[in-house]
Amino acid sequence: MSEQKKNGIPQMGPDTGNYWCTWDTQFRVNSVEDGKDTKNLRNVLTQDFLFAEDGMLRNYLKNVRQDLYVLLDDGWDVGKDVPGNGAVSVFGSLVLDSDKFPDFTGEPWERLTKLRCKLMELGYRGLGLWICANATGEEEAHPLSVEEAENYWKERAIWCRKAGVDYWKVDWGYHCGDATYREMMTRIVKQYAPDLKIEHAVCRGPLDEKVEHWKRVGKLLSISDYVRTYDVVKEFTYSTTIARTWEMFDQDREVQFGCRGIPNIEDAPLLAAGLCCSMGVMRHPCWGGTETDVLDFGRKWNEVERALRWQRIAPPFGIWESSAEAFGGLRKDWTEMLSGPEGEGWLKNLIPEGRSISQEAPAILTRNMDCPEIFAREEELPFLACSIHPATGTVSIAFMPRTCGDRKIFTPKADLNVKLGAFVKPIGIFGEFGILTVELGEAVEGRVYLQDLCREEAVEVTDLVAKSRDRIVLDYDALAQNGWLKNDEGDCSAPGFMIWQE
Repeated sequence: MSEQKKNGIPQMGPDTGNYWCTWDTQFRVNSVEDGKDTKNLRNVLTQDFLFAEDGMLRNYLKNVRQDLYVLLDDGWDVGKDVPGNGAVSVFGSLVLDSDKFPDFTGEPWERLTKLRCKLMELGYRGLGLWICANATGEEEAHPLSVEEAENYWKERAIWCRKAGVDYWKVDWGYHCGDATYREMMTRIVKQYAPDLKIEHAVCRGPLDEKVEHWKRVGKLLSISDYVRTYDVVKEFTYSTTIARTWEMFDQDREVQFGCRGIPNIEDAPLLAAGLCCSMGVMRHPCWGGTETDVLDFGRKWNEVERALRWQRIAPPFGIWESSAEAFGGLRKDWTEMLSGPEGEGWLKNLIPEGRSISQEAPAILTRNMDCPEIFAREEELPFLACSIHPATGTVSIAFMPRTCGDRKIFTPKADLNVKLGAFVKPIGIFGEFGILTVELGEAVEGRVYLQDLCREEAVEVTDLVAKSRDRIVLDYDALAQNGWLKNDEGDCSAPGFMIWQE
């Protein structure tokens, strides 16, 4: 096989709504003990945290800055030492705090303008903001009138329009469970800042799955550009997120305000790639291998890059833009112990003594695609996600990890047979597998190329096409041994690559 100096990945892609969120890094740059107090997390979020020479944005994320908004999470619009159990009424101002961000002066919209310009100078896509679902100064017992609330959010939507703010992540607050209030926020945004994207979520605990949550998800999908799957335990990153993603797919609602209802699956990049969902990336390379890193998420940055770069070709699309199906019943993740500082902090009492916790999720999810055939090589099977993009025709396949007792975030090897028509669009493949066979309804006539989605060069792999020309056989171990799926030094990410024909 001769190497070809080809690059199948475009330098820029469409606006995907993907963002890097500051929150988890606000947690992990603290010590384990300090991280137990939310006050310390909020205090971390300053201009130096972001922009200093050793800050989170200056010397990191260079290969995918053009793919990411930077989203300032909880703490950007409040002063120092706001406690975790304090009054919610201090939040919601949307005024960049002058003590934490002294270089960004002026009226509220001018401060945000300067902040966004700084991000753009560094090559990032734009600015996102965490939004509390209430007005500053508002008390739960004395809420604003409907007219007062509309005027309040109108003013802030106009600020954000003038500043060019790209994204609102509407989270908890006095009105977080009120779908009518959230609908009002969306309506105001669409009227006064039509280019501003708005994300909503059902606020719930990491294992909090209730019927009323399922009912509220349907309403939110109608009024959201993006709907976030919300908090999970790291061990169940994929199982919980898959379950909640299916919860979104299994809805029947009418679109309002032109919203697309795109699932935001937070920090599960293989799922995002496999199902063409957006990401709210939480991990950061700076905390890889530290005492607060959990299950090596900080050393798995390459898999984020691979998913982001694939989405230049296969961008996220909305719930109503495809069919979706679940196959294979449910698979169950479980564990008796949580790893890392979460188990000492915000999730301290999640597992009763002597017990275990578990999460079930659909074994296979597909969008616009028939169910492939999967064959186990081990006792367990991976989760699987596959899709055909309704606009670009690209095919995405993701083998996703499990947690079974002490084995955490591991991907059992499995073989897969996928049946497609003509091989005319790229295929993206994520995660470890055994042998992947792509059966085609039309013979391959051109040359076939393979490219690690972290790299800038492809190699020719036409020899992987069967003699009959209607089948491509990919042996994961052979691909890895050829050096085509290497991570950066010190990185332990899952693989991700694309193949295409010319």
